[in-house]
Amino acid sequence: MLTIQSQLLTELSAMMTVLLSTTKMLTIQSQLLTELSAELTVLLSTTKMLTIQSHFTDNFSGLLLSFL
Repeated sequence: MLTIQSQLLTELSAMMTVLLSTTKMLTIQSQLLTELSAELTVLLSTTKMLTIQSHFTDNFSGLLLSFL
């Protein structure tokens, strides 16, 4: 009986170790996805700003050419 309990505790300990390892990996993945999301948001914002600047430059160039 004690031998069976010892084996079960050993197996339980191994399973808990795997679970802990998996939980740590999921936490790291979650943190990486959060950072990636933030970086993509900045990239999107920058792209929008560059698009607006490009339109402004095009309009400004058109105005300058109309005065020349």
